[in-house]
Amino acid sequence: MMENDLRRTWIALTIAVSAITLIIGCAEDKAFKKRQALATQDLGKSFLAQGNYTSGLNELLKAADLDPENPEIQNELGLTYREMDIYDKAIIHLRRATEINPSYSEAHNNLGTVYLILAKWDLAIRCFKIAVKNTLYATPHFAYNNLGLAYYKKGEFEKSIESYQKAIQSQPSFSRAYHNLGITYEALNRHDKAIEAYKKSIHHAPENPVSYFYLGKLYLRLNKTSLAIEKLKETIQLDKENIYAPEARRLLKEKQ
Repeated sequence: MMENDLRRTWIALTIAVSAITLIIGCAEDKAFKKRQALATQDLGKSFLAQGNYTSGLNELLKAADLDPENPEIQNELGLTYREMDIYDKAIIHLRRATEINPSYSEAHNNLGTVYLILAKWDLAIRCFKIAVKNTLYATPHFAYNNLGLAYYKKGEFEKSIESYQKAIQSQPSFSRAYHNLGITYEALNRHDKAIEAYKKSIHHAPENPVSYFYLGKLYLRLNKTSLAIEKLKETIQLDKENIYAPEARRLLKEKQ
């Protein structure tokens, strides 16, 4: 009798030890795969930084296979597909990132930017609003600025202004929000406010030609020719990528 009890105890212990060993082995295997996924993700990001989207995407897909529940990898995949103009797949991966982690504000914001590109304003607005609800979101000014863009595209200018102002409250040196605020004030013919916004954009980003160009064009509309010429010349001087300079030169030629 005692021998049978000992045998049963031994079998039970053997089973328990085997189960524990299996659990530990699975945990170690999972941790190893996560480390592999992180290394593969980093490799993919390095390829992307070099402009090699094909290799970068390939590594990120491998990382997702190794760690399918990692929202950061899904977010990176979504951003990569967005940059490659493959928007349906970008949406799939960015949605997946938000499903895995519903408080992942960066992914909500990134998903909203895809909807902006696709002119799906209401879907974009919903994403940006979710993003800014998270009080732990480190960069809400990006989502507020994007929210302002979506409202502007819908023609809801007052809501657009409110969103840009929230972006500025969150990050007072955010020149892009000042610039977009200027565009919105122009649409409402609130020219003094637009001038003030463009000037603040220039103050916070003095090397960026875009607000010089818009301010120069606004001065032309207001028949403030000398001020317009000054800003258009500054545009040409600063525009190393030749984006605004051709139009600035044409406008100057008409006035000189």
